[in-house]
Amino acid sequence: MAETAPLGSSPDAPSLSRHVLAPDDAQKVQRLSQRACRELGDPHADDTLDALAALAGELPLNLRDFLHRERLAESPRGITVLSNLTVAEDVGPTPESWRSADTPKSRPDAFTALLLGSVLGDPIAWSAQQSGRVVTDVLPSPGMERSDVSASSAKELSWHTEDAFSPYRADWVGLLCLRNPHGVATTVSQLAAGELPEAVERVLREDRFILAPDPAHELDGRTEPDVPPIALLTGPPDAPTLRADRDFMRAVPGDDEAEAALKHLIGHLDGRLTDVVLRPGDMAFIDNTTFVHGRRSFQATYSPTERWLKRVNVVRDIRRTRPGRAGGSRRVLHSR
Repeated sequence: MAETAPLGSSPDAPSLSRHVLAPDDAQKVQRLSQRACRELGDPHADDTLDALAALAGELPLNLRDFLHRERLAESPRGITVLSNLTVAEDVGPTPESWRSADTPKSRPDAFTALLLGSVLGDPIAWSAQQSGRVVTDVLPSPGMERSDVSASSAKELSWHTEDAFSPYRADWVGLLCLRNPHGVATTVSQLAAGELPEAVERVLREDRFILAPDPAHELDGRTEPDVPPIALLTGPPDAPTLRADRDFMRAVPGDDEAEAALKHLIGHLDGRLTDVVLRPGDMAFIDNTTFVHGRRSFQATYSPTERWLKRVNVVRDIRRTRPGRAGGSRRVLHSR
């Protein structure tokens, strides 16, 4: 069953498109993920990811049809959610760090995320993020409560385009919810065509802004790489592409006009921020070309059933990432 509903009461509110899997289809996805786990082993290897693209053809037809329609949609949905997926109940205690989260019991769930993402495109990874894993883990970590990364909890994770600093960033961010006992909301916001004053949009389309990697990319010595000024908006006026990070973007020093345009953009996206609560068995794909996303703050307890999501980044066309690849991998990109 598929449905599309607005995320809010305003006429221009972004929409959420949801497909609820029938029990039989959920079982088929689970069996395919378990088979992939047995036969392919390492979910982060290039050969595994190549094989998954073909294996995804065995997912239920109505599920693949729904994802293909979302992929081809001209009007941005904002967030696409698959519900009633089967996730492992015996996945084990939620780890306290991503470093110990790539567990054997959670591997079938990682393959579920990859199989679904492979219908939309090609999963990618970053060399300096979670040791270059293609499937990364989102969970609160002790000592990181007020950090600016997804391991935070007490501090709200500000909205951002995923990996906004890079021209090779994902087209979709996929989040598979294993646990969310606090009902913590993922936040999304959108800049739709024609919503900004013409003078502001003109400035945002010029190379007058700096975007740096966030601390999730563990660069050597945390030195910020030299990055050239970029535009925050590109693409046709009736379908703009947005790249923004509330905490890690700034105007070129001394450019007052760019600073004013940036302030206007931040206020606009703040005002449209909307909550989406993912439940266990939900997988959300967020359009990373037109939407920003974040997370509300919460009080982490670090209990065995603490919040835990599996994350994948997906690009439409793996060939466009070639200039940014690390070493001989077709999937791992440089964070600089």
